[in-house]
Amino acid sequence: MGLVEFADKAGIRWRVWHVETPPSRAHLMDPQYRNGWLVFEQEDGTERRRLNQVPDDWASLAPERLAQLCQIAAPVVAGRNTPTAPQPAWTRPEADSR
Repeated sequence: MGLVEFADKAGIRWRVWHVETPPSRAHLMDPQYRNGWLVFEQEDGTERRRLNQVPDDWASLAPERLAQLCQIAAPVVAGRNTPTAPQPAWTRPEADSR
């Protein structure tokens, strides 16, 4: 199953799916995300969260358990779609503005 929808205790609707890291790009990823992650997205698209510890049976978990995992998932920073390793200061855009 590729996409699961559920509602949390507050009635907020979420969808969750698994992202697998392509082996050819794994070396570019933050080590905690090299084996893939779950994406939790509010139904209206206003919030995304990422969980790097993917349970084998995530797609068959009860909505209550998915809501718990969603609670512990890390918020995704806008404009950053792929969890990569931190960039050295000299490669960050703000380093050019000095």
